[in-house]
Amino acid sequence: MDSKITEARKALEDAELRMQSAADAIELADEGADVAALESEFDASVQHVEARKASVERYEKVAEARKVSPALVSHASVGKEEATYRPDSPDQRSFFRDLVWRKDDTEANLRMQRHEAEHRVYTDTTTGTSGGGFIPPAYLADLYVQVARAGRPFADILPSYPLPDTGMVVTIPKEDTGVTVAAQTEGSAVSTTVVTSSQLSVYVRTIAGGQDVTLQLLERSNPAFDQLIFSDLALAHATELDRQLIRGAAASKEHVGLHNVASVNTSTYTDASPTAAELLPKIYDCVQLIMSNRYLPPTHIVMHPRRAAFLAAGLSSTFPLFQQGGLFQAAGTQDGGMAGVICGLPVVLDANIGTTYGASTTQDEIFVVRAPDMPLMEGPIRTRVMEQVLSGDLAVRLQLFNYSAFASERYAKAIAIISGTGLVTPTF
Repeated sequence: MDSKITEARKALEDAELRMQSAADAIELADEGADVAALESEFDASVQHVEARKASVERYEKVAEARKVSPALVSHASVGKEEATYRPDSPDQRSFFRDLVWRKDDTEANLRMQRHEAEHRVYTDTTTGTSGGGFIPPAYLADLYVQVARAGRPFADILPSYPLPDTGMVVTIPKEDTGVTVAAQTEGSAVSTTVVTSSQLSVYVRTIAGGQDVTLQLLERSNPAFDQLIFSDLALAHATELDRQLIRGAAASKEHVGLHNVASVNTSTYTDASPTAAELLPKIYDCVQLIMSNRYLPPTHIVMHPRRAAFLAAGLSSTFPLFQQGGLFQAAGTQDGGMAGVICGLPVVLDANIGTTYGASTTQDEIFVVRAPDMPLMEGPIRTRVMEQVLSGDLAVRLQLFNYSAFASERYAKAIAIISGTGLVTPTF
C-alpha cells in the first residue's frame, strides 16, 4: 500500500506542475494568443489535479484503516501482541493449514478463534463462520490488494460501497418523471406534475474459485503455501470481476457489464484505414453525448492497452497528437508508450475489454464513463475448506469467494461506447 500511495502522490505532483504551467501560459500570453484554448487547458489540468487528489486520499484512507487502534485492540483483548497470522511468524503458521485442522487440533482452533477476534478489531464487524467461511488474515489481504488491483483497473475507479448484509437483490429507488415548472400568470394555477417512480433491481452475484491441495503440501511447505494459494485465487477473482463489470451478461448470472447496458450513448467509428487523428473526434463525441444527456461531465476513458498504444503512436500532419508533458497544441498526453490523458480525462488501461467484436471479430471498444454514477458494492473476500471431498486422496479443496452488486444501469446516459470497423486490431 505504501508503494501505491507514493505513486499516487507522484502523479499528483506531476498534475500540479502541469496546472502551474497552464496558469503561467495564461499569465504570459501575448495579445495574439488563443486565450480560450489556454483557459481550456488550464481547466482540464485543474480537473486532473482534483482526480489525483482523490486518488491520494483514497489510498491514505485505506492505509489508515489498516492500522490497529490501541483502544480497539484492548476491546478485543489482544493487547499489543503480534497478529496470530503474519508472514514473518517464526513457526511459519499457516492460515489455510489451521483452517483445515481447526476441528481436530485444539491449538489450531484457538489460533483461528483469536484471528477472528483480531479481524473484528480491523473491521469493527462480526463475521459469522458457521458455514466455514473465514476472512483471511490482514497480511494476506494486503497481498490481495496489491496483486488483484492489476486485474481490476476499471473496478478500482468505481465508487465502493459495502454490500448489505442480507438479500440477493439490492433495490434502488428510481424517479421516472420529475416535477415541472413554468411561468405563472398572476392568479392562475401553478404548474403541477405527478412524480412517478419505480425501482432498479441490482442483483447480487457470486464469484468464486477453488484449488485442490494435498495435505502434504499444506503441512510440510516452508514457507507456508498460503501466500501462493491466496494470490493465485485472488488474481483470478479480481480479473473475473473486472471482466464482468465491462462485458458481463445478466443471462449468465453475471453482472450487467457496460457492454450490455441498454440505451447507452453510442458513437460508431467506421474506417478501413484507421488513424488516431480520425478516432479522436469520436472520443470528443462521447464526451458531449454524456454532457448533453446526463448533464454532468464524464470522468474517465476506459480502453484496451492496444488502443492506447495506437493512439499514442498517432501523428498529425505537423506534430504528435499525444505528447509527454504540457504542450498546449497536443490533444492529450502519453507516458510509457500509452495515451494517459485525452481531452483532459484520465485514460484507464484495461485488458479485460473484449477484442472479438464486429463482423471481423477483431474489434475492441472504448468506453467514456462517469464513474460516480455506477456504484460497486462488495462484501469481504471469504475462504472456506472442504475436507471430505478429496479425503480419499489425502487432499482438501480450498475455495475463495465473495458477493458483489454493480449498479451499471443506474444512469445509462453516463456511459458512451465507441465501436466499429475503425477499432480492428491496430497496426503499427
